[in-house]
Amino acid sequence: MAKEKKRRQYGTGSVSQRADGKWVGRFDAGFTRTGGRRRKTVVATTEADAKRRLRNAIRDHEEGRGDLDTKTTVKVWCDEWLPRAQKRLRPSSFTADRSAVTNWVIPTIGHRKLSVLTAADIRKVHTAMRKGDRKPSTVTRAHNVLAKILKDARRDGHQVPAAATDVPPPSAGLTDRDAIPLEDALKILAWVTEHRTDRTRWAAALLQGMRQAECLGLTWAALNLETGTADISWQRMALTWQHGCEAPCKKKRGVDCPEARFIYPDDYEVRHMHGRIHWARPKSTAGHRIIPLVPWMVDALREWRTVAPSSELGLVWPRLDGLSRNEGDDLQDWKDIQEAAGVAHETGRRYVLHEARHTTATLLHEAGVDSEIIRMIVGHSSMASTRGYLHLSDKRAREALEQIATQLQLTT
Repeated sequence: MAKEKKRRQYGTGSVSQRADGKWVGRFDAGFTRTGGRRRKTVVATTEADAKRRLRNAIRDHEEGRGDLDTKTTVKVWCDEWLPRAQKRLRPSSFTADRSAVTNWVIPTIGHRKLSVLTAADIRKVHTAMRKGDRKPSTVTRAHNVLAKILKDARRDGHQVPAAATDVPPPSAGLTDRDAIPLEDALKILAWVTEHRTDRTRWAAALLQGMRQAECLGLTWAALNLETGTADISWQRMALTWQHGCEAPCKKKRGVDCPEARFIYPDDYEVRHMHGRIHWARPKSTAGHRIIPLVPWMVDALREWRTVAPSSELGLVWPRLDGLSRNEGDDLQDWKDIQEAAGVAHETGRRYVLHEARHTTATLLHEAGVDSEIIRMIVGHSSMASTRGYLHLSDKRAREALEQIATQLQLTT
């Protein structure tokens, strides 16, 4: 009985004998630009030699020393990588990644071939960004994007030396962002209560821990003022237009193209608001949450509804014409409020709006609130998705928010 030939382990390739007696070793080496499978082949006169050459070829490929696409430059690959990334990344994340690629990676090392990249090339990007006075955290983000780009290139069969992909990221540096001190938070709330009819907009950030995009996308339909709850399941997001024509379009801007379309990941759930502005689901299930509103917030929202700008979109805090408030204008309002209230960070800078969320979490923590309740309120991490869990924890969450409402002097 003939001995059964042992099947080669997946990922180690295959060896077979040709009609002319030569032995051929083959292995998968990623995919071509058109989506076809790319194969690497070695030839030898004996089976043993073919297996040896095959092992060496696989090792060289994995370490980026193969002979695939040796002329592909960083720029050429980035031009191919960006459209792919746009289809899978959150729009805001893609915008940041594209900025790093087009402003720093391509201008600095775009001319370099993937096959000859060195650790020094990667550090050149770091140096260029530092000379451009970019923050350490921005440099670190750009490094991580570049590392992802190079690993994806290798996965597609391009040779990229390990020396380039194994460069450790630069230090992100220290950040001075933290919770807004209670004293300053009280001054902000006191000023908006006296001078701004939209005081609930800023209380939502400090008291409810709501993100800017969640506030600007909040609708009256998502509020239940009878039960005192807010459904935070959608947020404001600006999407990018792209030409929809298959052939080159003469229109300069995607928005002018008759076949123009918005670009967002296939698994993204969006609803059009106006122009480029959409409602979008939060990026994680933690963002899909129902939070309780303390009595002060319920009363203040009822009062605001009687004087708020009319909005056909049903927005709680729209601009004067009823459309979605611009993020930049909203941030400028936040800076102006701080200046008028006479508050600033200890370094002299204005507080970043996102620091208001830190304030909510910190006050809840200092009040001894359970970490799971804090996560449920601010939407930091995963939580049970069933309504039963939300109803079960509603009482505890409401009690927790009432504690910090007292600290913020927001009581009826």
